[in-house]
Amino acid sequence: MTGTAITTFDERWAKMAEKAVTEEPTGGGHFLTMRGGILKFQDNDLPGNQAAVIVLSRLRENTYYADKFDPDSDTPTPPTCYAFGQGDEAMAPHPSMQSSDFFVPQHATCEGCPQNMFGSADTGRGKACQNRARLAVLPAGFYTAKPKSRDFDLELFTDPKHYQTAEIAYLKLPPTSVGNWSKYVKEIASLHSRPFAGVLTRVWVEPHPKYQFHVNFEALDLVPDEMAPIIFARIEEAERSIIQPYNAPEAA
Repeated sequence: MTGTAITTFDERWAKMAEKAVTEEPTGGGHFLTMRGGILKFQDNDLPGNQAAVIVLSRLRENTYYADKFDPDSDTPTPPTCYAFGQGDEAMAPHPSMQSSDFFVPQHATCEGCPQNMFGSADTGRGKACQNRARLAVLPAGFYTAKPKSRDFDLELFTDPKHYQTAEIAYLKLPPTSVGNWSKYVKEIASLHSRPFAGVLTRVWVEPHPKYQFHVNFEALDLVPDEMAPIIFARIEEAERSIIQPYNAPEAA
């Protein structure tokens, strides 16, 4: 077999591998939850109601519930209609909704949808459709409580292998915390000339007098230059995996 033939096969294998990865379902991964204002991962309370992470990707997510959403339910009902958007792309009911009669698109696009208008909520001046954000994150360290103190110590992960192999997790921001996220992104761009994936971020949840609780963000450190190629690769992975459609409830 000639060297030219080997090269040709290598290129073909590479294209097939790229296609296989693209077509492989991207669901899975665990979510950090905030039920009752308590930040948890895999049902474990996080010390200090906080986490140290690298945010790899951000997804806009619109969800409309025909019935009142119960966030404290052990088996929450999926939204009646939902849409995802990355960057500034226009949003519309996600194609996966066609897989079940449970889902009912409310409009051809999110823009102009009556459920996405201010004043459409059952009470108040808000929207019936919740405009959320979903974040894909890598754990960047862990907090431990200091003895006889309300403060916490933080130990950051420094081993590159951790960032290569750690499972990507996901966090859904409530609509009332999306503004905090946007403000944080602008701050780190102004102060550090970095995108959100270029810094280590502290995420914490605290009570709010009006919204029960809200989510805050703080830059801990910059991602070291030697770690950048690893993070770039994980960003590409996160941008594929962050779009996880909802499943219709099983028939009784």
